Amino acid sequence: MTVRSGHSGAAGQKYLESLTVAIVGLGGTGSIAAEQLAHLGVRKVILVDPDRIETTNLNRVVGARVSDVNRHKTDVAADMIAQITSDAECKRIVGDVTRTAVARELRAADFIFACTDSHGSRAVIQQIAYQYLIPCVDMGSIITARAGQIAGIHGRVQALAPRLPCFTCCELLDSEEVRRDMMNAEERSKDQYIQGAHEPAPAVISINGTVTSMAMTMFLAMMVGVPSAARHLIYDARPPSLRSVSFTSNPNCYICSPRGVLARGDSQPLFTRDD
Repeated sequence: MTVRSGHSGAAGQKYLESLTVAIVGLGGTGSIAAEQLAHLGVRKVILVDPDRIETTNLNRVVGARVSDVNRHKTDVAADMIAQITSDAECKRIVGDVTRTAVARELRAADFIFACTDSHGSRAVIQQIAYQYLIPCVDMGSIITARAGQIAGIHGRVQALAPRLPCFTCCELLDSEEVRRDMMNAEERSKDQYIQGAHEPAPAVISINGTVTSMAMTMFLAMMVGVPSAARHLIYDARPPSLRSVSFTSNPNCYICSPRGVLARGDSQPLFTRDD
């Protein structure tokens, strides 16, 4: 997929309608992304998430109601999109993107929103973005606490595309976390290095909405030429501040360089699990 720019007005709207956009992860940020894409006029969406709505999700998953508890998040997101635009085409994939069969489904996308909270899933999505030349925007938010008090409220939005540094170049992936995320339940139970269960970072809908809106503007800048040059943004709610940051690509990176998986397509296996 080649990133285009300069589309405006009716031409830009028509182009958005022609795109197939994937959202990986339909929790706090992913559900908001689904809603905003529908309002923007995107008509073809691939929805990827392995989980069901739980009672604890209701305070942050847009479109979810008490009656949706135990329903797959993909179904809830698809219903929300259909209520906004009746002619939308939603492909629902209930599965983990770290699994090969699920990851391969993203090859049909023209753009990917990465809304996951694991290092393993981000590692897979970035490989797909560079290997298949599918532009992607990754987003995340986190609230940290210390001694029962909020210590930090942060958000990050980063574009992954040719000529832009990947997570690996930016040192944003923890190899130990990636290793763990690639394990199945039995392997985790036998791993002596894993202590206790992973606790997801707390988040609230206001910070998720801020981060997702920044990601959506970045998407519009990359695809239809909205005049915004930022491709890696860091948001801090406390000062408050929003800043653009830059990193240098490693010319020997095994992901985003020509010596790595860049533009290799199906000739390069994905670093995923087959089970």
